[in-house]
Amino acid sequence: MTKINIDLTSKITQEDETETFNRKAVGEIKFDDEITRISYLENGEIPVKMLLKDNELIIRRGVDSNNYSLMRFVPGEKQACRYVAVGRQMDLTSVTNLLEYEDQKDGSQKLHVEYDLFSGLYLVGNYTVTLIFT
Repeated sequence: MTKINIDLTSKITQEDETETFNRKAVGEIKFDDEITRISYLENGEIPVKMLLKDNELIIRRGVDSNNYSLMRFVPGEKQACRYVAVGRQMDLTSVTNLLEYEDQKDGSQKLHVEYDLFSGLYLVGNYTVTLIFT
């Protein structure tokens, strides 16, 4: 594992409201053949693990086996996901509109994901997440 700095920007649009958050974290990245593994602590306390394969991203966020979020993103596909917020589990469906992972000219890597979340047929919101690893 290689130590990295992570600059995360998250844009959330729900109904007519949009919020943008920016966080920084220190994490680790590991490359295994076609798989990239990324891990860091969100807000210094919540473990986040990402597994990036060819055109697929899996994110596990949480502390223990009963209290974690698990999301899977594959462009153009619907995926069942589990999201935990304030100790409450929600079973949702994600639809990935865009998944890009690329090397930048400055030597950093950029992961960009755009997706919609649904609860049944109800659109919960549109999400854009960009992570830059240096």
